[in-house]
Amino acid sequence: MDHFTDREFERASAYLSRTYGLDMRSKRVMLECRLSRERDRLGLPSFDSYLNMVESGKNPEASARFIDLVTTHYTYFFRERKQFEFLRDTAFPKLERGRRRRRWNILCAGCSTGEECYSVSMLVEDYAQTHRIPPVRIHGIDVSEPALREARAAVYPASRVDKAPHRWMMSYFAKSDEGYAVTDRIRKRVSFECANLSDPDPLSGTYDLILCRNVIIYFDERARSRTLNTLHRHLAPSSYLVLGHAEIMRDRAPFSYCGDSIYQKQAEETPL
Repeated sequence: MDHFTDREFERASAYLSRTYGLDMRSKRVMLECRLSRERDRLGLPSFDSYLNMVESGKNPEASARFIDLVTTHYTYFFRERKQFEFLRDTAFPKLERGRRRRRWNILCAGCSTGEECYSVSMLVEDYAQTHRIPPVRIHGIDVSEPALREARAAVYPASRVDKAPHRWMMSYFAKSDEGYAVTDRIRKRVSFECANLSDPDPLSGTYDLILCRNVIIYFDERARSRTLNTLHRHLAPSSYLVLGHAEIMRDRAPFSYCGDSIYQKQAEETPL
């Protein structure tokens, strides 16, 4: 494995911070391992020549693989069970009371390979069996196009579905030689889009529930603050934002804390 020079590592870190808001200053060994193999695959003589290719945008595939390699996609179905129980027992009943006839819009920001989106869709499917609810749209966004291709394919190995309840395994997956395929009725309410959360405003519209779990932990302070402001702006009043357990919101003023890294946006005050 080849190693970065200090200047090359600083260049790669600065590009990731500037373009994606990622703070990779403590990830030098990881970046060297992942990017060294890619540089060799492309037959390039140095990290500088590889970074020239990525930054120029002249090879879109190389640029897409670059961000896919440096980001973490570890996830599985029904991850953090207590948060899903909160959605079922608190968030969905609140939506049912307040938005009985209007479509529910749910965002999974940093959706990776799609397991979170489909887990939410399965939870909605379960809930709809005993409650009269309007249509639900679940929108997943991620910066990695390779991860999104896997999400759209919706076929997963056993290791990533084995935390799902047994009845979900029986009802919402079809077993095949390739793995476990999510059924059409779960997939139909989910859509995916490539978007960069650290952009000035990557979202449009208003969401009734936002999950952004294990994403902002990788951001630098400026990108973290900007992303939380964006999510707050696109979240409906009194609705919930779900973060990862390692993610701390230092300024909770626009939210009230509900436990388990779940925050409720404060209701907008009515002018006198």
